[in-house]
Amino acid sequence: MRMKKTTAAWIFWAGAGICTIASGLYFIGMIPLAVCAAVLVPVFPVTVLALFFWWMAGQSGGDIPFIGY
Repeated sequence: MRMKKTTAAWIFWAGAGICTIASGLYFIGMIPLAVCAAVLVPVFPVTVLALFFWWMAGQSGGDIPFIGY
């Protein structure tokens, strides 16, 4: 199954938004560091992977190249 470029883009932008919001809420003091870390630890890697999948989507070849994760 190949991931569509638009699906990967949506996942990336959702993850980037969540990371930005969590970081912003921490910096203005609305959430503690532990909550910010609990959000960023699972969301950030998914965001990075979605970015790489978006980058590689639509190129020829049926295999996803190694992206170093």
